[in-house]
Amino acid sequence: MRFLWFGKKKVKAEPLLEVEIEREPEELFSVVGFMCETNPIASAKNTQLHLEVINSLILSVLSEANSPADIAAQEFFQAHGANVLPTNDYMYNQERGYSARVQDENTLHTVLIGPAPVIARASTPFCDAIGTAIESNPGAFVVAIDGIAYASFSITKELV
Repeated sequence: MRFLWFGKKKVKAEPLLEVEIEREPEELFSVVGFMCETNPIASAKNTQLHLEVINSLILSVLSEANSPADIAAQEFFQAHGANVLPTNDYMYNQERGYSARVQDENTLHTVLIGPAPVIARASTPFCDAIGTAIESNPGAFVVAIDGIAYASFSITKELV
């Protein structure tokens, strides 16, 4: 009588090879150089806006877009206390930037976000603080609310 387990050859276990999977670089977007002037025309009446209102108007316009850079900007403004407000007439053009009408309580604001040369043609002359910010970073976005430039910021991209 012969038992089945006798005489069988043992199979050697093959060593596991550790293969390191090469990771694709990931794009990381962030907002840098945010500068806001709450009263850019001090000599004019009714031009002062609170920082929270400015941030909320910017967030409301950017919330209509969905690129990774726009999402990073949305997260930045939400982290700074902004709330999304009702918008209409949203438009985006790669050369000109963003535009929309945003409802804040009983006031309908026209908000433009784009490159400095484009916004300069559609707004009052920039205040000194925004002019300085644009000189140091010519590729920055400028935010104009009802024809007055209130803020400037840039979105950077890093590969990590």
